Amino acid sequence: MIDREGNEILVFDEYTRIVSYAPSLTEILVDMGYGDKIIAMTLVDQWDGAEEGTMLFDMMNPDIEGIVALEPDLILTTNLTAAGGSNPFDVLGDSTTIAVIPTANSLMGIYEDITFIGELLGEQEKAVEIVGDMQMSLVEFMQATAGLEEAKTVYFEISPSPYMYSTGKGTYLNEMIEMVGAQNALSVSDWVAITDEMVVEANPDVIITNVDYVDDPIGEIMSRNGWDSITAIQNGDVYQVDKLRTSLSNHNVILGMQEIARVVYPDLYE
Repeated sequence: MIDREGNEILVFDEYTRIVSYAPSLTEILVDMGYGDKIIAMTLVDQWDGAEEGTMLFDMMNPDIEGIVALEPDLILTTNLTAAGGSNPFDVLGDSTTIAVIPTANSLMGIYEDITFIGELLGEQEKAVEIVGDMQMSLVEFMQATAGLEEAKTVYFEISPSPYMYSTGKGTYLNEMIEMVGAQNALSVSDWVAITDEMVVEANPDVIITNVDYVDDPIGEIMSRNGWDSITAIQNGDVYQVDKLRTSLSNHNVILGMQEIARVVYPDLYE
């Protein structure tokens, strides 16, 4: 079997000791019914059903020796693990399946990640169900906005002032904005370093942030110098949405899309 990075991997009949290297992967495992098989996951995982004694590790600086000592039979990891050129989990040899799943940059990539995990676990039907539910939700979004004469423009902020960043073309977050019937005001490239002048010139109808680590992110945006001419500021259309639902590349982006849709088009999405 070939993993999502193109590596040939060993596959076993069943997995009972799983290490999840990213919250996005943990959520997929849980919804496929494998939550009780997870023996290690990241500190930022927010799954309340974890078994007592489950190891928690820093995704950016994991305890490799500690994870290896757990004797996992499956490690789902990201391309960050081998950023230095080699995968540190290779020391486990033929006793462990090590599958690399790079972060998806599109909704199609998310479908393919879920399908891959389903095939790896022998849960193809469950994967088809999860992907099918996603696709049905996308159809509902498109139907809700089919009669729009003009799309609202959205500035989506993922990092606050003074180091502002947004998302653009070539990302699933950009697709999420477009699929709910809106237009990304700053879609010039994938991840965009933002200046005040760029946002003022774009003059978005709605401003959305998923920043959750500053006090009153909405108030901070509303009070920025020079932003008072922006339509979204004048109309008070500045909103905060859930960080995880709009930043983890898995099926739960649908929940993030629902939040985006409700603040951009409250009359269409109740």
